[in-house]
Amino acid sequence: MKSKVDMNNSVGEFYGIGVGPGDSELVTLKAVRIIKSVDCIFAPRADSKASSLALDIVSNVCEGKRVVEQVYPMVKDKSKLEAAWLASANEIKRELDAGNSVAYLTIGDPLTFSTYCYLLQQLSSIIPTQKIHTIPGITSYNAAASLANFSLIEQSEKLAIIPVSSNIEELRPVLNSFDTVILMKVAKKLDEVIELLEEMELIDNALFASYIGQKDEFITRDLPSLKGAGRGYLSVIIVRKSIDT
Repeated sequence: MKSKVDMNNSVGEFYGIGVGPGDSELVTLKAVRIIKSVDCIFAPRADSKASSLALDIVSNVCEGKRVVEQVYPMVKDKSKLEAAWLASANEIKRELDAGNSVAYLTIGDPLTFSTYCYLLQQLSSIIPTQKIHTIPGITSYNAAASLANFSLIEQSEKLAIIPVSSNIEELRPVLNSFDTVILMKVAKKLDEVIELLEEMELIDNALFASYIGQKDEFITRDLPSLKGAGRGYLSVIIVRKSIDT
């Protein structure tokens, strides 16, 4: 009978890989090397989408590889989501138990507002933690700031990264307290966010970007022009208290 150590050693290696916001040239060399080396690649896909964006980003790197798409329900029911992530973790575990190395692809950075975090929680309870490796990726806000040559923070400035909640007023104290605020998950609240920034006289210090690195990429400093445009999906807004002109 194998010892616990032997059993752990026979388990394959798991890599959670961030593939960046959409531009295949923003995928790290380490991510490419690992994707090419593993036995199996898992790619998440929302049940409302025809393909996995993460897989699309690195499709050329994945040529000839065995790829498994995992479809996740786009629901808010916590029990259904947890069941989906547990099922995904168990499917990955079966590959690892067979001695196969596995890469799990995720857009952006795996540990920044990523559903990968939920998978990681499930995996950590069923496979040896020393077999889990997370590879960072470039975030959408890093890529957006670079495209616009928009400074994020300097010297002793403070930075906040927050999702836009249903109550826009929750943004006010954050915008007052930090030098730079990155607003994620803007979605349908875009018009309300713009109105708040106008009221706080921060609208001229803001950058809006959506679909960064993808075919529908859009970036602008003219936020008032976006009212009613419905561009909140897959977007980010970067706001600075002051900005060099």
